[in-house]
Amino acid sequence: MALSSVFGAIIVSCAFIPTLAIRKLTAKWTLCLSMFCYVPFILAQFYPRFYTLIPAGCLLGLGAAPLWAAQSTYLTQVAYIYANITQQSIEAIIVRFFGIFYLCWQSAELWGNLISGLVLSPPEILPNSTLDYSLCGANFCASTSKDIANLQRPPDKEIFTIMGIYLSCIFLAIAITSLFLDPLTMYGEQKGEETNVGQLVMATFRQLKKFNQLLLVPLTMFIGMEQANFAADLTQAFISCTLGINEIGFTLVFFGVCNAISSLTFGFLTKKFGRIWILLLGLCSITILYLTMLFWAPIPDKKWMFYLICFFYAVGDSILQIQVNGIYGAIFSDSKEPAFSNYRLWESMGYFVTYSLNTTLCARTKLIGALSLLAVGVCGWLIVEFRVKNGEISHETQREEATP
Repeated sequence: MALSSVFGAIIVSCAFIPTLAIRKLTAKWTLCLSMFCYVPFILAQFYPRFYTLIPAGCLLGLGAAPLWAAQSTYLTQVAYIYANITQQSIEAIIVRFFGIFYLCWQSAELWGNLISGLVLSPPEILPNSTLDYSLCGANFCASTSKDIANLQRPPDKEIFTIMGIYLSCIFLAIAITSLFLDPLTMYGEQKGEETNVGQLVMATFRQLKKFNQLLLVPLTMFIGMEQANFAADLTQAFISCTLGINEIGFTLVFFGVCNAISSLTFGFLTKKFGRIWILLLGLCSITILYLTMLFWAPIPDKKWMFYLICFFYAVGDSILQIQVNGIYGAIFSDSKEPAFSNYRLWESMGYFVTYSLNTTLCARTKLIGALSLLAVGVCGWLIVEFRVKNGEISHETQREEATP
């Protein structure tokens, strides 16, 4: 419920806040202010109740959309500046910068899960619990999870310790960003620009009039869905259910390392091979992963399979996020803020749908639904690439500029 409130709020926020916030505050100060919105949600974990988690989750969601839109906008701005100075391909630089960013961002998987792995202790096996692993994997359903010994809640002391560490980290991040991130004022970035609020609020919706944006919606939504499936299904239905909650951290440290390395590696390889081939590799990786998760029956004796699953997930996830962000930055260069707002809106919609159905649908149904959405998303993306190759995007932009 709390996670549904987070991503429900993000959907609302994406439609109204990011463009206005970035224009009024600049990308740097939007980042700083948005990070403060995460603090109440972490504090709510010390007293987790409906009336603390839901409002804090909504506030987090309202701040998350401008945070991610500002991050994408800032990286794109810096990439354009760097490309002009070095006389390099703008598209290649955008993808490279996103690759470096996601290297750093995905390293949070390493540090965060290392902390949880060191703090959490193995669960106690209750007398009436079961170790029937046939309930795990694609067969996992939330309605049967209460009887699984490995999914018992950790002691409050361990949860409070983890939340205290995370709270310290976010205050450190806010301090570093506010003190050391270049505001780009010497390149024309100004705080408090004169803006028409009504036009900015509608900018995200006007972006959907672009045919290429509509074609990218299913693939963008799938990115949110696959990340939610990772958090809701891989960690719970596969790792925790089979190995125990205390093993999540150490398993996902491996995921974080692979994701960070993949982000950096494929960000640079895009310049040599082009985004189409790299994105196809990521799509193949995520498809193989989902098919494996559908038919694999996890057992503790084959722990190496969990690491193999994490590897394919890391490669597919890192490539999809970097390349699709790069596509948005390259083909919507005339409307970066509303474009990235749409990216976060539809990505969050994927999160929201997955988390909302988490207690209703079993893992197998969600995996099949995600694969179906991926197939539709790939078709939309291929049409966009065809239009790019044939120069139809520039004609579309000219028609839009000519429209009063």
